[in-house]
Amino acid sequence: MKSRIKLTITYIIPFVLLLVSGFQLFLQPTFLNTNDTSTMEALLDGTAREPISGFYFQGGAISQMFLTENILKEIEDPSLPNDSQPEEIKNRLGRVLLGQRLQIFFYVFLAVLSLTSFLSLYFRAFFYAFLNRILYFFGFIHGLFSMPNIALAGASSGRAEDLFWVIPSLFLAFAWIIGMVYLMITIGKLFSKDDADRFHSLKNLREDESEFRSESNRNNSFVTALLHFLGIVALGTLIGNIVYIPLFVLQKNYSEPFGILIAGAVIAVSAFYIRNYLKFGKSPELSTYQNLALGISYLQVRFIRIALMILLVLILVIVFILFLFNLLTINFGILESLFPSIDSRQNL
Repeated sequence: MKSRIKLTITYIIPFVLLLVSGFQLFLQPTFLNTNDTSTMEALLDGTAREPISGFYFQGGAISQMFLTENILKEIEDPSLPNDSQPEEIKNRLGRVLLGQRLQIFFYVFLAVLSLTSFLSLYFRAFFYAFLNRILYFFGFIHGLFSMPNIALAGASSGRAEDLFWVIPSLFLAFAWIIGMVYLMITIGKLFSKDDADRFHSLKNLREDESEFRSESNRNNSFVTALLHFLGIVALGTLIGNIVYIPLFVLQKNYSEPFGILIAGAVIAVSAFYIRNYLKFGKSPELSTYQNLALGISYLQVRFIRIALMILLVLILVIVFILFLFNLLTINFGILESLFPSIDSRQNL
């Protein structure tokens, strides 16, 4: 009975986060306090009516991005005189627009992750625990950041009917955070390995391929390794001059066509990988569309793992650079203390 309730909860949570993503993209709840001058811009809704304090729904991240783009186009109108186009405001709006696009990308990613997490759980793929742990982590982050917003909205309201919902909302957000942490720890024990084994052939595909390699390929000589290294360097140089540099020039001068080109390339590569996943890992117990859904889910697993690996490498590089900088700073200080006549910052 307990496991059935837990399974039902794990089925519901992806749709809750999918609903949250949809609200953030298309419709966002906003608390308006008409007595607060910092929220007066929210009064400009074009209806010429004075609203009262309370909760309202406004356009989500997509409509806000379109609004920022329209404002930026009006400021950058070539018909306006140059002194009417302040660079500081344009740069600030550009940063705001970039943040809004990243926000849209995140919520679209969260929506897709919600669907793929549910599919991996429903069809009991071997990677269901990984996808759902990532989903619960984002749910934990969302609940953690929602608590200060709820408390701030209740504190700035000043109305008894609004304050009535603050404590239950805070309690619900706290329970959500605890639930996400609990599920992140225990989701791997929801099914046994035999019950959740679909697409399992992809898990050990690299090990299976290694069994068919000959001994001569396993025991490569130093000369062969050197030739491989030189070949990789030559191929990288060729690709850099033929592909990377033209793409950089295209991105710099034609940003919109470059974006369409990158999106098309990502879709084509994704379709190629999904085809291979279906070829090696499809389950005969599922239909074609169900196997296709699991192939898309496994593609997102690969994307997330690659992104986590890149993030880990970046963190290690930043930590190494900071360690090296601090070590050099300490060495400079030691040299200055030993040789006061030497200015290490200028001479070294």
